[in-house]
Amino acid sequence: MKKYAVKRMNQNKTIAILNYDEKRKEYTIDIPKNVTEREAPFMMSLFLKEGIRHMDSEWSMKWVRSRVIPSSRQNIGEILRKNGMTTYDEHQLLIKNEGRCCQDECYIVEI
Repeated sequence: MKKYAVKRMNQNKTIAILNYDEKRKEYTIDIPKNVTEREAPFMMSLFLKEGIRHMDSEWSMKWVRSRVIPSSRQNIGEILRKNGMTTYDEHQLLIKNEGRCCQDECYIVEI
């Protein structure tokens, strides 16, 4: 099991823990009790509004997929080559770009 802290740029606070089960290739997300709706990324804030601090594998994968280049992207072969990859692997792409996306200021750091 690998664990990653989800952080926001210019803040040292961990706003979530992304867990990755390498054998099952599944993610789960846990949101610490000291994180508010305003601090959490949009998808996670929806769970917090309902008082839920654990995202199951289905929702966690949706969050991960929102942060990586989809396999259907035009020129995906070139993108993989530039990243030193021969096959599409969501987890490797997530790690290579530190979980960053253009929709928020969040990134991941391995714990």
